[in-house]
Amino acid sequence: MRKVRIEQLTSGMRLAQDVINFSGQVLLYKGNPLQPKDIKNFKAWGIIEVVVETSSLNSSNSLDSNRIDAKLLAEAQNEISSLFQYSNISHPVISELMRLSTLNKLKQKPGMENVNVY
Repeated sequence: MRKVRIEQLTSGMRLAQDVINFSGQVLLYKGNPLQPKDIKNFKAWGIIEVVVETSSLNSSNSLDSNRIDAKLLAEAQNEISSLFQYSNISHPVISELMRLSTLNKLKQKPGMENVNVY
């Protein structure tokens, strides 16, 4: 099992857990292969990630092709941390904003253009 962000889902991936919306309704049961309409439905309900079976991930998947250089990531984190020095980074919104800012900064570095920000 592996958590996968909505933007990285592809048709054919098989769910390892039920996908449930904020009001407790099951949007899609585990074991079902994803179809494009399911991914669109998840986005409409504000689902940001789902758990898929590891066996449904293939080696050409973008999850494996998006390797991040640890050194470049550390540089990006250092550059962004100064911008958030007076913020409460334990707050979920600020934490997510800092994460997205760091990934966006990383994307600007040579060789990291394919990093998925979202």
